[in-house]
Amino acid sequence: MPGKFSTSRLPVAVARLADGALEGDLPCCLDMLVKLPGGAVALPEPYASHEGIAAFMRECVAFEDGLVPGWEETHYAYLTVDRRIVKEGNSHRSGGWHFDGMQGARYPVKIQACHQYVVSDRLTTEFVAAPTDATGLDELRHNWFEELGRQVPDDSEIFAPEGLEIYAMSAYQLHRSRIARPGEGGWRTFLRLDFSLKQQDRLGNTPNPVLPAPFEFVPRDLPAGLSRGIKDSGWEGARVFGPC
Repeated sequence: MPGKFSTSRLPVAVARLADGALEGDLPCCLDMLVKLPGGAVALPEPYASHEGIAAFMRECVAFEDGLVPGWEETHYAYLTVDRRIVKEGNSHRSGGWHFDGMQGARYPVKIQACHQYVVSDRLTTEFVAAPTDATGLDELRHNWFEELGRQVPDDSEIFAPEGLEIYAMSAYQLHRSRIARPGEGGWRTFLRLDFSLKQQDRLGNTPNPVLPAPFEFVPRDLPAGLSRGIKDSGWEGARVFGPC
């Protein structure tokens, strides 16, 4: 629903993890299926026994119970864990204003938007409340991130949580990964839990060895000319559980 981008919005505070909760040599995973509609959460090791991830999951699920009653029967859940070394002058993850959960041309009839819970130990995600206009944008002809991002005024107020604070955001929330300034390089751990009605079957997402997906993973590249380069910190220091 393009009109929803025109609403000023910011993420909602959920909880704060304990100091040191995200420490440890965690491998990376990307949009790994951890719950099916009607099923229980299923985490593989080493995530299942990691106290910080367990606390993150508990807080998110408890908040979700109040946000979307009955979600257990209708929604999938997907976990991203990203721990690697951030280089000065680079972002950890995707830089530039963007949003998560675009349905694209695969869903010509749009379904209920997904929403995400995010947390990091430092260099926290930056959010902006500036409304944007998506009128006339087409998934096959426009890069929505660039089109909406260039509408954000340079003097917009930026909100960034404190480290270890969990925030919930909608699929219409513009956000970006912060650029590490001089002296800010080093390890960063980022978690995201995505609740969605979609089958996130993009080839490259991490398979869950304890919860086989009931769908095939297929290539889902952007149409030619719509992709953009990502100047992130690369994979120095990363240990990959699966494609990340």
